Amino acid sequence: MRSERIKAGQKFEVVLQRFEIPLLQYATRITGDRERARDVVQETFIKFQRNGALSREDEPATWLFTVCRNGALNVCRKENRMMYLDEEVIGSQEDRQPMPYERMEEHEAAGFLMRIIATLPRRQQEVLQLKFQNDLSYQQIADITKTTANCVGVLIHTALKTLRQRYREASKDFVPFNPRSNSYEHR
Repeated sequence: MRSERIKAGQKFEVVLQRFEIPLLQYATRITGDRERARDVVQETFIKFQRNGALSREDEPATWLFTVCRNGALNVCRKENRMMYLDEEVIGSQEDRQPMPYERMEEHEAAGFLMRIIATLPRRQQEVLQLKFQNDLSYQQIADITKTTANCVGVLIHTALKTLRQRYREASKDFVPFNPRSNSYEHR
């Protein structure tokens, strides 16, 4: 009996380490507030532990993201607001310390991309986040968002097509960077 509790505790730790940050990013994006998102994620893991989800052998991602989404939407409904953030959520999993110029470039690029993504309908933003930030399958996203895998595919396809078009339009204003070549290289 004790060894079963230890195994369950270890499994819970693995799930917590794997999903805590992605769920926090997801909930923050929906609620627009990191502290509310923390509460939602904490409640998600409490429900996960209470409902015996640890004893299931299948992948917990769909269950966790569905419960997290529902909790975040409930918070928004209670406050009668739903907002998707842009730049604040992006770089929370960076291991190495980038050089200052790299950070600035990444921040500018991420900000630019997030501003373009923010022009998409919320449903498209959500499926893009679940797919590309959390690496979930179309079926998992469909289960979470209560739609079909085909609908998820259409949403993602449409969103990417729109993003490409808007990026192409916006990037016309970019000034190309052509570093000076070192005169010693050509000798």
